[in-house]
Amino acid sequence: MDYTEIDEFLNHREKRVLYQEQLLRNTSGGVTLATVRVNYPGIKKSNYITDRIAKIVCEDIYLFHNKNIICKEIYKNKEGVIGHFIFNTDNIEVKKQLIYMEENHILGRCVDIDVYYLDDSDPLMPSLRGVSRSDIGLEPRKCFLCEEEARICSRSQKHSIERIKEYFISKYEEYTCYVYKRDRLSYEISQLALKSMITEVSTMPSYGLVSPVTKGSHKDMDYYTFLESSFAIAPFIKEMVEAGYSYETPKNIFKAIRIIGIKCEETMFKVTKGVNTHKGMIFLIGVVATALGKALYEKVSFNKVQIILKDMCENILDDFKDLHKKKELTHGETLYLKYGFVGIRGEIKNGLENIFQEIIPKHKSSNLKGNDLYSETLLMLISKVEDSTIVHRQNIEKLREVQRRAYEILNLGGFNSEEGIKAAHDFEKQCIDENVSPGGAADLLALVIFLTESERFFS
Repeated sequence: MDYTEIDEFLNHREKRVLYQEQLLRNTSGGVTLATVRVNYPGIKKSNYITDRIAKIVCEDIYLFHNKNIICKEIYKNKEGVIGHFIFNTDNIEVKKQLIYMEENHILGRCVDIDVYYLDDSDPLMPSLRGVSRSDIGLEPRKCFLCEEEARICSRSQKHSIERIKEYFISKYEEYTCYVYKRDRLSYEISQLALKSMITEVSTMPSYGLVSPVTKGSHKDMDYYTFLESSFAIAPFIKEMVEAGYSYETPKNIFKAIRIIGIKCEETMFKVTKGVNTHKGMIFLIGVVATALGKALYEKVSFNKVQIILKDMCENILDDFKDLHKKKELTHGETLYLKYGFVGIRGEIKNGLENIFQEIIPKHKSSNLKGNDLYSETLLMLISKVEDSTIVHRQNIEKLREVQRRAYEILNLGGFNSEEGIKAAHDFEKQCIDENVSPGGAADLLALVIFLTESERFFS
């Protein structure tokens, strides 16, 4: 037995314990500390697989909880890879969230995620206290090889090191297979989203929107601006689907993709030189693509996507709370205060009921194909959508007028009649002349195309 190596291991463990308290005390706003360590026997805990496992778990903690993480540190010592995360939230809530991860992540049983808080109740002996499973009413953790308590198996060395190594290898292989499938699906879904965005901007007539032959009612963008923006957005949609294709809860997934969405918006504005081509689209298709990812992970039917959307966005209207305290309001927030518009947030919160139950069935059953189908579907959407873009550029009276005109064209037969086609082209000219741009309906057109074609992933 190499006692020097044992001494080094114990010394590094002692230093880590002391550092944990120091880190929590010195992090402004820090309330709770979570520490990740690989759950591997012996003193030689570091190898390629154990290091990768610890890093993967750390990456996922940050992905799904970074809104509440104010400090993170990942390093390696004799204990292997160590991850420290300082949260600004209550230790019990953090413990619940991370136990959920331990029990549901493919690699969750391969790590220990310990949660601590500072107990200063005794000023003479302040200390770092751990939160146990019993503190939240749970039984002790089970061994990953049998149903015995993990600590009993560990102390008695019930399972051989070789058997434990085999377990780690098998879980890492399982995770690798999962990542391969996740990456393939997320790429395919993101490419379908890209196709849908390009199809939308290629549709004409598009009633004041940008198309291949006109800038519509816009002066600061054209067809190529939209193409550049669409291609810039697609990789972020892939990231969102990856987050959705996960064990995590819909609400935590939604928190994660909002951070990705902010980065996506920044990239969009960079490639368009400050022009807002797709801000609403990023939110709409991003959320729906994520819900598709979650549905595919759970192996549920396409019809369950609506339920996942509702779960993800249950609290989304909280965005409108305390608007009086904000110095600058978005267009959507301004319209909420003025007209009570909840916009696409309200549509998403309700699981896009109108899109799933009315628009998509009509779109799928239409005898029209290609551009004519897309232009008519856009008319259907314009006739029904409370389009905040129209109201922002004009007023609510103009929105009602535009809705009525779109409805009249559909009643003329839409693109199934010469009269309807002529009226549609006249409507296009009218929208351009009057500076009308149905941007909300445009986003939903891309979504209808996206959802209609995405059903194939569930066959």
